[in-house]
Amino acid sequence: MLAPFPPEVYDSAVVSPDGRRIAYIQQADARQAAVIDGNREQAYDRIVALTFSPNSQWYAYAASSGDKWRLVVNGREQPAYFRVGRPAFSPNSRRLAYVALPAEDAPVTVVEVTQSPGKSYEQIFEGRIVFSPDSRRMAYGARAGGKWYLVVDGQEIGPYDFLGSASGIHFSADGARVAFAALVGTKWCVVVDGQQQKMYDNLADITVSPDGSRLAYAAMTGDRWQVIVDGQPHEAFDGIGEGTLQFSTDGATLAYAARAGQKWHPVVDGMPGEPYDGVGEMRFAPNGHTLAYVAKTGVAEMVVVDGHPGKTFDEIGGGTLVFSAGGRQLGYVARVGRAAFAVVDGVRQHRYDMVGYLNFTPDGRHHVYAATEGAEAFTVIDDREATHRYDGIWNVPEAKFLFDSRAKFHYLGIREGKIYLVEEEAE
Repeated sequence: MLAPFPPEVYDSAVVSPDGRRIAYIQQADARQAAVIDGNREQAYDRIVALTFSPNSQWYAYAASSGDKWRLVVNGREQPAYFRVGRPAFSPNSRRLAYVALPAEDAPVTVVEVTQSPGKSYEQIFEGRIVFSPDSRRMAYGARAGGKWYLVVDGQEIGPYDFLGSASGIHFSADGARVAFAALVGTKWCVVVDGQQQKMYDNLADITVSPDGSRLAYAAMTGDRWQVIVDGQPHEAFDGIGEGTLQFSTDGATLAYAARAGQKWHPVVDGMPGEPYDGVGEMRFAPNGHTLAYVAKTGVAEMVVVDGHPGKTFDEIGGGTLVFSAGGRQLGYVARVGRAAFAVVDGVRQHRYDMVGYLNFTPDGRHHVYAATEGAEAFTVIDDREATHRYDGIWNVPEAKFLFDSRAKFHYLGIREGKIYLVEEEAE
């Protein structure tokens, strides 16, 4: 058992990235206290932004006492400020930074725990702090003298009239390259390693290939959108699907969804595919060659794999597409009427009230998911229901079941007001 887990703490509960810890905020008279794995910490007037580090060993939250706010990291209080922002951990969990406002109407600064506060600015862009994937570099947008800069490791790139919100800040995997969108006068441009690219009327998604050698982004001229890849424009469309722009795992192929009139097309390396009423989630297999996406025709949805449509259903679960490690198997969750079920290699599995967390074992020999039927939640392995039943099964949000070895996986199970760490074996 990890902790008592009454229903009133569900809304504030946070599962650690490794799926083995639980934290939540509990009312303590007129105050609030963080509960970490069942251990209740000091109470404060208010607690927000409860966050685990990527390696799940650290946690942090913002807490207020009177008119002061501070970050609390693994139970240790950091210096007090008038306001503090959300904690931002680096991918390797060794760095933690946040935005701090020393006093009302005072300049703001980015504070890295164990380091001296950084330079003060008029504003930090959306309170957003971004670390490079290798954790060596840190970047954020900042306003000084009415102009905006991207601050990377303390060095300012700019000035600009504004920074792109939807497009974000993107580092290459090794941290050597950084790209972002900036407004110069009335036009937008992507800035790569401090160098401004061509100007456009608007910009949207930016993506960097896994090896950092290629860059693509969506740009608008007039009322038409096109994807710019390595500086070269693709065909113009009426719209580019938000969040669909992506490189394959080997960086050789680029895919996205594009709208022409009322129809949507999958576009692979600049070549539009068949028209649909909608194109949603797109996912490359780990082998970098196979592409699957969700397509809508009328009121029905289907999964299309390398241009071959599958069976139609009322709905395909958002974010449920999953390939096996070798990319030879594909699974997803679908719904017809009130019934939900997993679909594995085109074969529909048993019907349940709800289905989630679908994943394959690392060797691809089994598929595993969680299901609910009535008031009971349980796991299903290759269409075999587990004996143990729970009031609910929890996992890392938007994740699949997490495997610890070739056959072992784990999750959190809720039963009678308590939450348990549950470990199972697929064989």
